[in-house]
Amino acid sequence: MSETGNVKQDKAQIHNIRAAKTVAETVRSTLGPMGMDKMMVDGHGNVIVTNDGATILRELDVSHPGGKMIAEVARTQESLCYDGTTSTVVLSGQLLGNSEMLFEKGLHPNVICRGYHEAAQMATQYLTTEIAKQSKSRGLLVSIAKTAITGKTLENALDAVSELCVSAVEKAGDAESVKVVSFPGGSIEDSHLFNGVIVNKDYVLEGDDNYSKLLLINTGLETEKSEDNIQLSVDAQSYQTYKSAGKADLLANAKHIVKALPKGGVVFVRDGINDMVCSHLKKHNIMAVRRTPESTLRALSRVSNLPIAQSPDEIEAAGEVLITRERKNDIWYLFVHGEAEHNEATLVLRGATSHTLEEVERGFDDALGVVSLVMKGQNYVVGGGNSYVRMATYLRQHAAQIGGRAQMAIEAFADALEIIPATIAENAGHDPLDTILAMRHSILQGEITVGPDVTEGGVKDLLAEGVVEPLDLVRQAVLSAAEVTNAILRIDDIVARRPVQ
Repeated sequence: MSETGNVKQDKAQIHNIRAAKTVAETVRSTLGPMGMDKMMVDGHGNVIVTNDGATILRELDVSHPGGKMIAEVARTQESLCYDGTTSTVVLSGQLLGNSEMLFEKGLHPNVICRGYHEAAQMATQYLTTEIAKQSKSRGLLVSIAKTAITGKTLENALDAVSELCVSAVEKAGDAESVKVVSFPGGSIEDSHLFNGVIVNKDYVLEGDDNYSKLLLINTGLETEKSEDNIQLSVDAQSYQTYKSAGKADLLANAKHIVKALPKGGVVFVRDGINDMVCSHLKKHNIMAVRRTPESTLRALSRVSNLPIAQSPDEIEAAGEVLITRERKNDIWYLFVHGEAEHNEATLVLRGATSHTLEEVERGFDDALGVVSLVMKGQNYVVGGGNSYVRMATYLRQHAAQIGGRAQMAIEAFADALEIIPATIAENAGHDPLDTILAMRHSILQGEITVGPDVTEGGVKDLLAEGVVEPLDLVRQAVLSAAEVTNAILRIDDIVARRPVQ
């Protein structure tokens, strides 16, 4: 093994730490309500403008393996908690930075890892049992959404967007069930919740713009092709008979549909539709929509309270709905509104430009996710970095219980936790040290809900301001940051590996 293929212990750890800190510094300025945006440009000139940490790290060109580990922990945070990716990465970078100082004091990486692990367990236990609060009131859910939106493009319509997020999750049940459709043009204030399903499809043949009946078929209306490769020799008359039989079957299917929709309507089918069938249906004022995804069929079924027929001859009845056809930016959409009780909700987002609209979508995704977490029973904590300072205060008071050199690692972990409110204050143009000292003093005096005042400087009661966030978001951020930090600190060599065959 060559010397260039083996970086020794001290150099390996320092290289990994510095690469991870570089990634953290990249997103640090985006944290908080006064965070700045990043413009990301690729070699082809494609541009993304965002302050969403998950998007930045996903699109960032990271080549160093240590940096990639930090980007990976951000993806985990996003998948579990929807938001908090920037906090996780910034905290990871600070933990690694503090570990460098512990190296200089003579602490072994294993001692640091043990102390960090103990600190993370103590902090999250205290967070869960002493800091967290519980409520599912609508006012709290709106405040959760506002906290997630603040600092993003959506902030221009904070109240309206927050109410919209809560209404969407209440209607659909959770964030994953909320369908989102974006239409360029207009402003954020024009966004609204559509009580139904929006299908990005058009009729096969031109028809009217409004219908009140629909059918759902989980197959196609065309001649099925055989998977077997069979060669047959037939005369012209036999071939015509074969073709006529196929047409007769298709026509019979079309007649089943006409019988179910005597006054016209719309039929959605999963697969393709034969042109002859389309023409026959059009004569009876029946519009056809082909290649409809199964997920859309199921959504339409819930809206119309109509079962999906597996074939035309299994059709029992038609569904009562209101179907309108609209053109948005040269694309046709079908708006299906059902009269039956259902939990389908489609969020219609509007934005002035495509770049603005993309950022609006990212902001809504975060807000919908955190509202869904609390609605499902998760507790909440005061936002703005308040819970991080309270955990840090608790760790300092109880670090002596661990004893030994690990106590130094626990104290370093406590110092790192305070990077979150410090960064929020710094990005707002205020002194981070003064903010942290003021928060420590207020918390020790019993004012346990204070946080950075990004407008005037200093601290203020964030709970009274409605700055709250899900417990799980903070808990996962602390655990993930501790875990990735320990994983990086345990690496003492970077060696060349064989190419994957």
